[in-house]
Amino acid sequence: MSLTRLKIKNFAIIDRIDISFKPGFTVITGETGAGKSIIIDALNFSLGGKTSASMIRFGSKTATIECNFDCDVKNFPVFSFIKSKGLAAGKGSLTLKRELYSSGRSKAWINGKLCPNSVLKEVGNLLVDLHGQHDHQSLLNEDNHISFMDAFGDYQEQIEKVSVLWYKLKNLKEQRNILGQKLKINKEKRELWEFQYKEIQTVNPKENEYNELLKEKALLENSEKIHQVSTELINNLYEGDDTFYQKIQEVSKNLRVLNDINKSFTNYLTKLEDVQYLFQELSNYLSQYSSEIQHDPLRLEAINQRLYSLQQLMKKYGSTIKEVIDYKNEISGNLNDDEGLEQELSKLDKNIKEAVTNYSSAALSLSQKREEQAEILEKELQKALSRWGIKGSRFKVHLEYVPDPNGCVHVAGQTYKGDSTGVDKIAFEISTNPGEPLKPLISIISGGEVSRIMLALKSILAGRDQIPVLVFDEIDSGISGKIAHVVGEELRELGKVHQVICITHLPQIAGLGDDHLSVNKVTKDGRSLTQIERLSKGERVEEIAKLIGGKMITEASLQQARELLG
Repeated sequence: MSLTRLKIKNFAIIDRIDISFKPGFTVITGETGAGKSIIIDALNFSLGGKTSASMIRFGSKTATIECNFDCDVKNFPVFSFIKSKGLAAGKGSLTLKRELYSSGRSKAWINGKLCPNSVLKEVGNLLVDLHGQHDHQSLLNEDNHISFMDAFGDYQEQIEKVSVLWYKLKNLKEQRNILGQKLKINKEKRELWEFQYKEIQTVNPKENEYNELLKEKALLENSEKIHQVSTELINNLYEGDDTFYQKIQEVSKNLRVLNDINKSFTNYLTKLEDVQYLFQELSNYLSQYSSEIQHDPLRLEAINQRLYSLQQLMKKYGSTIKEVIDYKNEISGNLNDDEGLEQELSKLDKNIKEAVTNYSSAALSLSQKREEQAEILEKELQKALSRWGIKGSRFKVHLEYVPDPNGCVHVAGQTYKGDSTGVDKIAFEISTNPGEPLKPLISIISGGEVSRIMLALKSILAGRDQIPVLVFDEIDSGISGKIAHVVGEELRELGKVHQVICITHLPQIAGLGDDHLSVNKVTKDGRSLTQIERLSKGERVEEIAKLIGGKMITEASLQQARELLG
Protein backbone atom coordinates (compact mmCIF):
# COMPACT_ATOMS: atom_id res chain seq x y z
CA MET A 1 0.00 0.00 0.00
CA SER A 2 1.36 3.43 -0.85
CA LEU A 3 0.55 7.09 -1.22
CA THR A 4 0.19 7.70 -4.96
CA ARG A 5 -0.94 11.29 -5.23
CA LEU A 6 -1.18 14.51 -3.23
CA LYS A 7 -3.11 17.50 -4.56
CA ILE A 8 -2.79 20.82 -2.74
CA LYS A 9 -4.73 23.99 -3.53
CA ASN A 10 -4.47 27.43 -1.87
CA PHE A 11 -2.43 26.26 1.12
CA ALA A 12 0.17 28.73 2.49
CA ILE A 13 2.34 29.79 -0.48
CA ILE A 14 1.14 26.86 -2.58
CA ASP A 15 -1.25 27.94 -5.32
CA ARG A 16 -1.89 24.55 -6.88
CA ILE A 17 0.36 21.50 -7.09
CA ASP A 18 -0.30 17.88 -7.98
CA ILE A 19 2.38 15.46 -6.74
CA SER A 20 2.61 11.81 -7.73
CA PHE A 21 4.54 9.44 -5.48
CA LYS A 22 6.15 6.10 -6.17
CA PRO A 23 6.64 3.11 -3.84
CA GLY A 24 9.97 2.72 -2.09
CA PHE A 25 12.19 5.47 -0.72
CA THR A 26 11.41 8.99 -1.96
CA VAL A 27 13.60 11.96 -1.04
CA ILE A 28 12.46 15.58 -1.20
CA THR A 29 15.04 18.37 -1.35
CA GLY A 30 14.98 22.11 -1.89
CA GLU A 31 16.25 25.38 -0.48
CA THR A 32 15.18 26.54 2.97
CA GLY A 33 11.84 28.35 2.73
CA ALA A 34 10.91 26.78 -0.60
CA GLY A 35 7.90 25.05 0.97
CA LYS A 36 9.02 21.48 1.67
CA SER A 37 7.59 21.40 5.17
CA ILE A 38 4.41 23.08 3.91
CA ILE A 39 3.82 20.03 1.72
CA ILE A 40 4.16 17.80 4.78
CA ASP A 41 1.84 20.11 6.75
CA ALA A 42 -0.73 19.84 3.96
CA LEU A 43 -0.46 16.04 3.97
CA ASN A 44 -0.88 16.01 7.74
CA PHE A 45 -4.01 18.20 7.43
CA SER A 46 -5.50 15.84 4.85
CA LEU A 47 -4.97 12.99 7.33
CA GLY A 48 -6.97 14.76 10.05
CA GLY A 49 -4.21 16.85 11.63
CA LYS A 50 -4.61 20.34 13.03
CA THR A 51 -3.98 23.63 11.26
CA SER A 52 -5.36 27.17 11.33
CA ALA A 53 -7.24 29.42 8.91
CA SER A 54 -4.04 31.46 8.54
CA MET A 55 -2.71 28.63 6.34
CA ILE A 56 -5.23 29.50 3.61
CA ARG A 57 -3.41 31.24 0.78
CA PHE A 58 -3.85 35.02 0.90
CA GLY A 59 -6.78 36.10 -1.25
CA SER A 60 -8.50 32.69 -1.09
CA LYS A 61 -11.45 31.59 1.03
CA THR A 62 -10.79 27.85 0.99
CA ALA A 63 -7.81 25.51 1.00
CA THR A 64 -8.25 21.97 -0.36
CA ILE A 65 -5.94 18.98 0.09
CA GLU A 66 -6.59 15.55 -1.36
CA CYS A 67 -4.47 12.42 -1.12
CA ASN A 68 -4.84 9.07 -2.88
CA PHE A 69 -3.61 5.66 -1.79
CA ASP A 70 -3.18 2.56 -3.92
CA CYS A 71 -3.92 -0.46 -1.80
CA ASP A 72 -4.80 -4.11 -1.52
CA VAL A 73 -8.25 -4.20 0.05
CA LYS A 74 -7.73 -7.60 1.66
CA ASN A 75 -4.47 -6.89 3.45
CA PHE A 76 -5.07 -3.72 5.43
CA PRO A 77 -7.13 -3.15 8.59
CA VAL A 78 -7.98 0.35 7.44
CA PHE A 79 -10.72 -1.00 5.18
CA SER A 80 -12.50 -2.92 7.92
CA PHE A 81 -12.41 0.27 9.99
CA ILE A 82 -13.85 2.33 7.11
CA LYS A 83 -16.63 -0.21 6.57
CA SER A 84 -17.44 -0.19 10.29
CA LYS A 85 -18.11 3.54 9.93
CA GLY A 86 -20.49 3.01 7.02
CA LEU A 87 -18.12 4.43 4.41
CA ALA A 88 -17.38 3.01 0.96
CA ALA A 89 -14.11 1.10 0.89
CA GLY A 90 -13.38 1.58 -2.82
CA LYS A 91 -11.76 -0.88 -5.20
CA GLY A 92 -8.01 -0.89 -4.75
CA SER A 93 -7.86 2.81 -3.94
CA LEU A 94 -8.58 5.19 -1.12
CA THR A 95 -9.11 8.95 -1.39
CA LEU A 96 -9.00 11.31 1.57
CA LYS A 97 -10.03 14.92 1.08
CA ARG A 98 -10.28 17.86 3.42
CA GLU A 99 -11.22 21.51 2.99
CA LEU A 100 -10.27 24.38 5.29
CA TYR A 101 -12.43 27.50 5.45
CA SER A 102 -11.64 31.07 6.49
CA SER A 103 -13.84 30.59 9.57
CA GLY A 104 -11.34 27.98 10.82
CA ARG A 105 -13.79 25.14 10.28
CA SER A 106 -13.14 22.21 7.95
CA LYS A 107 -14.91 19.35 6.19
CA ALA A 108 -13.59 15.86 5.46
CA TRP A 109 -14.42 13.17 2.91
CA ILE A 110 -13.38 9.53 2.51
CA ASN A 111 -13.92 8.16 -0.99
CA GLY A 112 -16.24 11.07 -1.71
CA LYS A 113 -18.45 10.57 1.35
CA LEU A 114 -18.59 13.25 4.04
CA CYS A 115 -17.28 12.03 7.40
CA PRO A 116 -16.33 13.42 10.83
CA ASN A 117 -12.74 14.60 11.13
CA SER A 118 -12.25 12.17 14.03
CA VAL A 119 -12.85 9.27 11.62
CA LEU A 120 -10.50 10.81 9.05
CA LYS A 121 -7.82 11.13 11.73
CA GLU A 122 -8.17 7.49 12.77
CA VAL A 123 -7.87 6.40 9.14
CA GLY A 124 -4.85 8.68 8.72
CA ASN A 125 -3.16 7.11 11.75
CA LEU A 126 -3.58 3.67 10.18
CA LEU A 127 -2.10 4.83 6.87
CA VAL A 128 0.76 7.21 7.66
CA ASP A 129 3.28 7.72 10.44
CA LEU A 130 4.41 11.32 10.07
CA HIS A 131 7.57 12.34 11.92
CA GLY A 132 7.98 16.12 12.13
CA GLN A 133 11.16 18.17 12.40
CA HIS A 134 11.19 18.22 16.19
CA ASP A 135 9.31 15.03 17.02
CA HIS A 136 12.51 13.26 18.04
CA GLN A 137 12.61 15.64 21.01
CA SER A 138 9.70 13.68 22.46
CA LEU A 139 12.23 10.97 23.33
CA LEU A 140 13.84 13.44 25.73
CA ASN A 141 10.67 13.55 27.83
CA GLU A 142 10.40 10.48 30.05
CA ASP A 143 6.63 10.91 30.26
CA ASN A 144 6.47 9.79 26.61
CA HIS A 145 8.49 6.60 27.07
CA ILE A 146 5.51 4.58 28.24
CA SER A 147 3.69 5.49 25.00
CA PHE A 148 6.61 4.21 22.91
CA MET A 149 6.77 1.03 24.97
CA ASP A 150 3.03 0.42 24.59
CA ALA A 151 3.14 1.15 20.87
CA PHE A 152 5.61 -1.75 20.60
CA GLY A 153 3.96 -4.16 23.03
CA ASP A 154 1.36 -6.67 21.95
CA TYR A 155 -1.04 -6.09 24.83
CA GLN A 156 -3.54 -3.48 23.66
CA GLU A 157 -6.48 -5.29 25.28
CA GLN A 158 -4.79 -5.15 28.68
CA ILE A 159 -4.08 -1.41 28.23
CA GLU A 160 -7.73 -0.75 27.46
CA LYS A 161 -8.87 -2.90 30.39
CA VAL A 162 -6.62 -1.03 32.82
CA SER A 163 -7.84 2.31 31.49
CA VAL A 164 -11.51 1.32 31.86
CA LEU A 165 -10.95 0.01 35.40
CA TRP A 166 -8.99 3.12 36.36
CA TYR A 167 -11.72 5.52 35.26
CA LYS A 168 -14.34 3.36 36.96
CA LEU A 169 -12.35 3.55 40.19
CA LYS A 170 -11.80 7.28 39.74
CA ASN A 171 -15.52 7.83 39.21
CA LEU A 172 -16.39 5.85 42.35
CA LYS A 173 -13.90 7.87 44.39
CA GLU A 174 -15.33 11.11 43.05
CA GLN A 175 -18.84 9.97 44.00
CA ARG A 176 -17.64 9.08 47.48
CA ASN A 177 -15.92 12.44 47.86
CA ILE A 178 -19.12 14.28 46.90
CA LEU A 179 -21.25 12.23 49.31
CA GLY A 180 -18.63 12.50 52.04
CA GLN A 181 -18.59 16.28 51.69
CA LYS A 182 -22.37 16.36 51.80
CA LEU A 183 -22.45 14.24 54.96
CA LYS A 184 -19.77 16.45 56.53
CA ILE A 185 -21.77 19.58 55.73
CA ASN A 186 -24.91 17.93 57.09
CA LYS A 187 -23.20 17.14 60.38
CA GLU A 188 -21.68 20.62 60.64
CA LYS A 189 -25.05 22.26 59.99
CA ARG A 190 -27.25 19.80 61.88
CA GLU A 191 -27.53 21.99 65.00
CA LEU A 192 -28.42 25.04 62.90
CA TRP A 193 -30.91 23.10 60.79
CA GLU A 194 -32.58 21.64 63.88
CA PHE A 195 -32.99 25.14 65.33
CA GLN A 196 -34.38 26.50 62.04
CA TYR A 197 -36.76 23.59 61.60
CA LYS A 198 -38.05 23.97 65.16
CA GLU A 199 -38.50 27.73 64.69
CA ILE A 200 -40.53 27.28 61.51
CA GLN A 201 -42.46 24.29 62.80
CA THR A 202 -43.40 26.16 66.00
CA VAL A 203 -45.12 28.84 63.92
CA ASN A 204 -46.36 26.13 61.52
CA PRO A 205 -47.26 28.46 58.62
CA LYS A 206 -49.88 27.49 56.03
CA GLU A 207 -49.36 28.35 52.38
CA ASN A 208 -52.29 30.80 51.83
CA GLU A 209 -52.57 31.90 55.44
CA TYR A 210 -50.68 35.20 55.18
CA ASN A 211 -52.90 36.76 52.50
CA GLU A 212 -56.08 35.56 54.21
CA LEU A 213 -54.98 37.15 57.47
CA LEU A 214 -54.24 40.44 55.73
CA LYS A 215 -57.79 40.47 54.34
CA GLU A 216 -59.32 39.70 57.75
CA LYS A 217 -57.16 42.36 59.39
CA ALA A 218 -58.39 44.96 56.92
CA LEU A 219 -62.01 44.10 57.76
CA LEU A 220 -61.50 44.22 61.52
CA GLU A 221 -59.59 47.48 61.39
CA ASN A 222 -62.47 49.04 59.40
CA SER A 223 -65.40 47.37 61.20
CA GLU A 224 -66.84 50.61 62.65
CA LYS A 225 -66.64 52.34 59.30
CA ILE A 226 -68.27 49.34 57.61
CA HIS A 227 -71.19 49.47 60.09
CA GLN A 228 -71.58 53.24 59.69
CA VAL A 229 -71.56 53.25 55.89
CA SER A 230 -73.79 50.17 55.65
CA THR A 231 -76.38 51.78 57.95
CA GLU A 232 -76.37 54.99 55.92
CA LEU A 233 -76.86 53.05 52.69
CA ILE A 234 -79.74 51.02 54.15
CA ASN A 235 -81.39 54.21 55.42
CA ASN A 236 -81.02 55.88 52.04
CA LEU A 237 -82.46 52.87 50.29
CA TYR A 238 -85.41 51.92 52.53
CA GLU A 239 -85.69 53.48 55.92
CA GLY A 240 -86.69 57.04 56.77
CA ASP A 241 -88.49 59.64 54.63
CA ASP A 242 -87.86 60.29 51.00
CA THR A 243 -85.76 57.10 50.35
CA PHE A 244 -84.43 55.95 46.99
CA TYR A 245 -86.93 53.11 47.06
CA GLN A 246 -89.87 55.48 47.61
CA LYS A 247 -88.72 57.72 44.77
CA ILE A 248 -88.40 54.77 42.43
CA GLN A 249 -91.89 53.62 43.38
CA GLU A 250 -93.28 57.10 42.65
CA VAL A 251 -91.55 57.20 39.27
CA SER A 252 -92.78 53.70 38.49
CA LYS A 253 -96.36 54.67 39.39
CA ASN A 254 -96.37 57.71 37.09
CA LEU A 255 -94.68 55.79 34.28
CA ARG A 256 -97.35 53.10 34.51
CA VAL A 257 -100.01 55.79 33.83
CA LEU A 258 -98.19 56.80 30.69
CA ASN A 259 -97.74 53.19 29.67
CA ASP A 260 -101.47 52.58 29.95
CA ILE A 261 -101.90 55.29 27.33
CA ASN A 262 -98.89 54.27 25.20
CA LYS A 263 -97.27 50.84 25.57
CA SER A 264 -93.90 52.18 24.44
CA PHE A 265 -92.89 52.60 28.12
CA THR A 266 -93.21 48.90 28.94
CA ASN A 267 -89.47 48.27 28.63
CA TYR A 268 -88.64 51.12 30.99
CA LEU A 269 -91.19 49.91 33.51
CA THR A 270 -89.50 46.51 33.50
CA LYS A 271 -86.09 48.07 34.11
CA LEU A 272 -87.47 50.15 37.00
CA GLU A 273 -88.81 46.97 38.57
CA ASP A 274 -85.32 45.43 38.22
CA VAL A 275 -83.89 48.46 40.02
CA GLN A 276 -86.37 47.98 42.86
CA TYR A 277 -85.29 44.33 43.18
CA LEU A 278 -81.63 45.41 43.09
CA PHE A 279 -82.18 47.92 45.91
CA GLN A 280 -83.92 45.24 47.90
CA GLU A 281 -81.09 42.70 47.39
CA LEU A 282 -78.43 45.30 48.18
CA SER A 283 -80.22 46.33 51.36
CA ASN A 284 -80.48 42.70 52.50
CA TYR A 285 -76.78 42.03 51.74
CA LEU A 286 -75.65 45.19 53.54
CA SER A 287 -77.67 44.22 56.56
CA GLN A 288 -76.20 40.70 56.62
CA TYR A 289 -72.64 41.90 55.84
CA SER A 290 -72.57 44.52 58.58
CA SER A 291 -73.98 42.06 61.09
CA GLU A 292 -71.14 39.59 60.34
CA ILE A 293 -68.39 42.18 60.83
CA GLN A 294 -67.95 42.48 64.54
CA HIS A 295 -65.60 44.87 66.26
CA ASP A 296 -63.23 42.38 67.94
CA PRO A 297 -60.04 43.93 69.38
CA LEU A 298 -58.86 40.59 70.74
CA ARG A 299 -59.11 38.90 67.34
CA LEU A 300 -57.33 41.85 65.70
CA GLU A 301 -54.51 41.59 68.22
CA ALA A 302 -54.20 37.85 67.59
CA ILE A 303 -54.02 38.44 63.82
CA ASN A 304 -51.32 41.10 64.23
CA GLN A 305 -49.27 38.76 66.38
CA ARG A 306 -49.66 35.94 63.86
CA LEU A 307 -48.70 38.21 60.96
CA TYR A 308 -45.64 39.35 62.90
CA SER A 309 -44.54 35.74 63.43
CA LEU A 310 -45.00 34.97 59.73
CA GLN A 311 -43.12 38.13 58.72
CA GLN A 312 -40.19 37.17 60.96
CA LEU A 313 -40.01 33.79 59.21
CA MET A 314 -40.10 35.48 55.79
CA LYS A 315 -37.23 37.78 56.78
CA LYS A 316 -35.07 34.74 57.54
CA TYR A 317 -36.17 31.96 55.23
CA GLY A 318 -37.92 33.30 52.14
CA SER A 319 -39.76 36.21 50.59
CA THR A 320 -43.06 34.30 50.68
CA ILE A 321 -44.66 31.80 53.02
CA LYS A 322 -44.40 29.19 50.25
CA GLU A 323 -40.61 29.69 50.16
CA VAL A 324 -40.47 29.36 53.96
CA ILE A 325 -42.41 26.08 53.80
CA ASP A 326 -40.18 24.83 50.94
CA TYR A 327 -37.08 25.63 53.01
CA LYS A 328 -38.53 23.78 56.01
CA ASN A 329 -39.10 20.72 53.80
CA GLU A 330 -35.55 21.00 52.43
CA ILE A 331 -33.87 21.05 55.84
CA SER A 332 -36.19 18.28 56.98
CA GLY A 333 -34.87 16.21 54.08
CA ASN A 334 -31.28 17.11 54.99
CA LEU A 335 -31.84 16.09 58.60
CA ASN A 336 -33.22 12.75 57.44
CA ASP A 337 -30.45 12.29 54.82
CA ASP A 338 -27.66 11.30 57.18
CA GLU A 339 -28.71 7.70 57.63
CA GLY A 340 -29.23 7.25 53.88
CA LEU A 341 -25.91 8.95 53.09
CA GLU A 342 -24.04 6.75 55.53
CA GLN A 343 -25.58 3.64 53.97
CA GLU A 344 -24.67 4.89 50.50
CA LEU A 345 -21.12 5.68 51.61
CA SER A 346 -20.79 2.21 53.07
CA LYS A 347 -21.93 0.74 49.75
CA LEU A 348 -19.49 2.96 47.83
CA ASP A 349 -16.61 1.96 50.12
CA LYS A 350 -17.37 -1.67 49.34
CA ASN A 351 -17.48 -0.95 45.59
CA ILE A 352 -14.24 1.05 45.78
CA LYS A 353 -12.49 -1.79 47.60
CA GLU A 354 -13.61 -4.19 44.88
CA ALA A 355 -12.61 -1.72 42.13
CA VAL A 356 -9.15 -1.27 43.69
CA THR A 357 -8.67 -5.04 43.74
CA ASN A 358 -9.72 -5.37 40.09
CA TYR A 359 -7.60 -2.42 38.96
CA SER A 360 -4.57 -3.54 40.96
CA SER A 361 -4.77 -7.04 39.48
CA ALA A 362 -5.13 -5.73 35.91
CA ALA A 363 -2.33 -3.16 36.37
CA LEU A 364 0.08 -5.80 37.69
CA SER A 365 -0.85 -8.17 34.86
CA LEU A 366 -0.17 -5.36 32.36
CA SER A 367 3.12 -4.64 34.10
CA GLN A 368 4.18 -8.26 33.62
CA LYS A 369 3.34 -8.03 29.91
CA ARG A 370 5.36 -4.84 29.63
CA GLU A 371 8.31 -6.46 31.32
CA GLU A 372 8.20 -9.38 28.87
CA GLN A 373 7.88 -7.10 25.84
CA ALA A 374 10.55 -4.73 27.20
CA GLU A 375 13.17 -7.49 26.89
CA ILE A 376 12.20 -8.01 23.24
CA LEU A 377 12.28 -4.26 22.53
CA GLU A 378 15.72 -3.98 24.14
CA LYS A 379 17.15 -6.68 21.86
CA GLU A 380 15.46 -5.39 18.70
CA LEU A 381 16.46 -1.79 19.34
CA GLN A 382 20.08 -2.70 20.06
CA LYS A 383 20.23 -4.49 16.70
CA ALA A 384 18.56 -1.54 14.99
CA LEU A 385 20.91 0.98 16.62
CA SER A 386 23.85 -1.01 15.35
CA ARG A 387 22.43 -0.78 11.83
CA TRP A 388 21.81 2.94 12.28
CA GLY A 389 25.45 3.55 13.13
CA ILE A 390 25.46 3.36 16.95
CA LYS A 391 27.48 0.17 17.32
CA GLY A 392 28.20 -1.41 20.69
CA SER A 393 25.29 0.40 22.27
CA ARG A 394 23.15 -0.99 25.05
CA PHE A 395 19.51 -0.13 25.58
CA LYS A 396 17.40 -0.77 28.65
CA VAL A 397 13.72 -0.25 29.42
CA HIS A 398 13.62 0.61 33.11
CA LEU A 399 10.31 -0.20 34.80
CA GLU A 400 9.57 0.76 38.38
CA TYR A 401 6.66 1.29 40.73
CA VAL A 402 6.33 4.65 42.48
CA PRO A 403 5.50 4.32 46.21
CA ASP A 404 2.41 6.29 47.23
CA PRO A 405 0.60 5.92 50.58
CA ASN A 406 -2.62 6.93 48.81
CA GLY A 407 -2.01 4.67 45.83
CA CYS A 408 -4.32 1.95 44.58
CA VAL A 409 -1.88 -0.84 43.67
CA HIS A 410 -0.87 -3.16 46.49
CA VAL A 411 2.18 -5.42 46.32
CA ALA A 412 3.67 -7.30 49.29
CA GLY A 413 2.27 -4.87 51.84
CA GLN A 414 3.39 -1.80 49.90
CA THR A 415 1.14 0.71 48.15
CA TYR A 416 2.08 2.19 44.78
CA LYS A 417 0.78 4.93 42.53
CA GLY A 418 -1.49 3.97 39.63
CA ASP A 419 -3.20 5.84 36.84
CA SER A 420 -4.99 5.19 33.55
CA THR A 421 -1.79 3.69 32.06
CA GLY A 422 -1.19 1.31 34.94
CA VAL A 423 1.36 1.09 37.73
CA ASP A 424 4.57 1.34 35.69
CA LYS A 425 6.87 4.33 35.46
CA ILE A 426 8.96 3.69 32.37
CA ALA A 427 12.24 5.34 31.46
CA PHE A 428 14.59 4.43 28.62
CA GLU A 429 18.27 4.06 29.47
CA ILE A 430 21.12 3.82 26.99
CA SER A 431 24.86 3.51 26.66
CA THR A 432 26.06 4.62 23.23
CA ASN A 433 29.69 3.67 23.84
CA PRO A 434 31.10 0.23 24.79
CA GLY A 435 32.13 0.02 28.43
CA GLU A 436 30.09 3.03 29.47
CA PRO A 437 27.33 2.59 32.07
CA LEU A 438 23.67 2.96 31.21
CA LYS A 439 22.33 6.49 31.59
CA PRO A 440 18.86 7.98 31.21
CA LEU A 441 18.15 8.52 27.52
CA ILE A 442 17.04 12.07 28.36
CA SER A 443 20.65 12.89 29.29
CA ILE A 444 21.79 12.47 25.66
CA ILE A 445 22.77 15.86 24.27
CA SER A 446 23.80 14.74 20.78
CA GLY A 447 21.01 15.66 18.36
CA GLY A 448 22.36 13.15 15.86
CA GLU A 449 22.15 10.28 18.33
CA VAL A 450 18.63 11.23 19.40
CA SER A 451 17.55 11.35 15.75
CA ARG A 452 18.99 7.91 15.04
CA ILE A 453 17.49 6.38 18.18
CA MET A 454 14.11 7.75 17.14
CA LEU A 455 14.57 6.46 13.58
CA ALA A 456 15.52 3.03 14.89
CA LEU A 457 12.50 3.03 17.19
CA LYS A 458 10.20 4.21 14.40
CA SER A 459 11.43 1.48 12.07
CA ILE A 460 10.65 -1.17 14.69
CA LEU A 461 7.24 0.29 15.56
CA ALA A 462 6.29 0.62 11.90
CA GLY A 463 6.96 -3.07 11.43
CA ARG A 464 4.79 -3.92 14.40
CA ASP A 465 1.91 -1.60 13.47
CA GLN A 466 1.96 -2.44 9.75
CA ILE A 467 1.74 1.27 8.94
CA PRO A 468 2.39 1.39 5.18
CA VAL A 469 3.67 4.97 4.77
CA LEU A 470 6.43 6.62 6.81
CA VAL A 471 7.10 10.34 6.36
CA PHE A 472 10.18 12.03 7.85
CA ASP A 473 10.53 15.81 7.84
CA GLU A 474 14.21 16.76 8.21
CA ILE A 475 15.10 14.10 10.77
CA ASP A 476 18.76 14.28 9.75
CA SER A 477 19.74 17.19 12.02
CA GLY A 478 23.00 16.62 13.85
CA ILE A 479 24.32 13.92 11.52
CA SER A 480 26.71 14.05 8.58
CA GLY A 481 29.38 12.14 6.72
CA LYS A 482 29.45 8.36 7.15
CA ILE A 483 26.61 8.40 9.67
CA ALA A 484 24.44 10.23 7.16
CA HIS A 485 25.22 7.53 4.61
CA VAL A 486 24.31 4.81 7.14
CA VAL A 487 21.00 6.56 7.90
CA GLY A 488 20.30 6.84 4.18
CA GLU A 489 20.96 3.14 3.64
CA GLU A 490 18.64 2.22 6.51
CA LEU A 491 15.90 4.47 5.11
CA ARG A 492 16.31 2.79 1.74
CA GLU A 493 16.08 -0.65 3.37
CA LEU A 494 12.99 0.54 5.23
CA GLY A 495 11.60 1.60 1.86
CA LYS A 496 11.63 -2.02 0.71
CA VAL A 497 8.98 -2.85 3.33
CA HIS A 498 7.20 0.49 3.64
CA GLN A 499 6.81 3.55 1.48
CA VAL A 500 9.27 6.08 2.93
CA ILE A 501 9.13 9.81 2.13
CA CYS A 502 11.94 11.89 3.56
CA ILE A 503 12.72 15.61 3.42
CA THR A 504 16.48 16.01 3.70
CA HIS A 505 19.35 18.49 3.34
CA LEU A 506 22.01 15.79 3.28
CA PRO A 507 23.48 14.68 -0.05
CA GLN A 508 24.33 11.24 1.39
CA ILE A 509 20.64 10.57 2.08
CA ALA A 510 19.36 12.25 -1.09
CA GLY A 511 21.67 10.09 -3.20
CA LEU A 512 20.13 6.87 -1.88
CA GLY A 513 16.52 7.66 -2.74
CA ASP A 514 14.65 5.50 -5.24
CA ASP A 515 12.84 8.65 -6.36
CA HIS A 516 13.77 12.31 -6.00
CA LEU A 517 11.44 15.34 -5.85
CA SER A 518 12.73 18.91 -5.81
CA VAL A 519 10.82 21.83 -4.29
CA ASN A 520 11.45 25.38 -5.49
CA LYS A 521 9.98 28.77 -4.72
CA VAL A 522 9.32 31.06 -7.69
CA THR A 523 7.71 34.46 -8.13
CA LYS A 524 4.76 34.88 -10.47
CA ASP A 525 2.76 38.09 -10.88
CA GLY A 526 4.51 39.50 -7.83
CA ARG A 527 3.60 36.55 -5.57
CA SER A 528 5.63 33.64 -4.24
CA LEU A 529 4.68 30.16 -5.39
CA THR A 530 5.90 26.70 -4.44
CA GLN A 531 6.60 24.28 -7.27
CA ILE A 532 7.66 20.64 -7.16
CA GLU A 533 9.14 18.46 -9.87
CA ARG A 534 10.46 14.93 -10.27
CA LEU A 535 14.15 14.88 -11.15
CA SER A 536 15.79 12.79 -13.83
CA LYS A 537 19.12 11.14 -13.07
CA GLY A 538 21.02 14.03 -14.65
CA GLU A 539 18.99 16.59 -12.71
CA ARG A 540 19.60 14.63 -9.52
CA VAL A 541 23.34 14.95 -10.05
CA GLU A 542 23.03 18.75 -10.15
CA GLU A 543 20.63 18.86 -7.19
CA ILE A 544 22.92 16.73 -5.01
CA ALA A 545 25.92 18.79 -6.12
CA LYS A 546 24.10 21.86 -4.76
CA LEU A 547 23.57 20.06 -1.46
CA ILE A 548 27.31 19.34 -1.35
CA GLY A 549 28.74 22.70 -2.32
CA GLY A 550 25.92 25.22 -2.43
CA LYS A 551 24.78 27.14 -5.51
CA MET A 552 28.30 27.18 -6.99
CA ILE A 553 28.43 23.80 -8.71
CA THR A 554 31.96 22.56 -9.41
CA GLU A 555 33.25 19.54 -11.23
CA ALA A 556 34.34 18.13 -7.88
CA SER A 557 30.84 18.46 -6.39
CA LEU A 558 29.34 16.94 -9.54
CA GLN A 559 31.73 14.00 -9.28
CA GLN A 560 30.83 13.50 -5.62
CA ALA A 561 27.16 13.60 -6.55
CA ARG A 562 27.64 10.93 -9.22
CA GLU A 563 29.43 8.73 -6.70
CA LEU A 564 26.62 9.15 -4.17
CA LEU A 565 24.09 8.19 -6.81
CA GLY A 566 26.17 5.16 -7.71
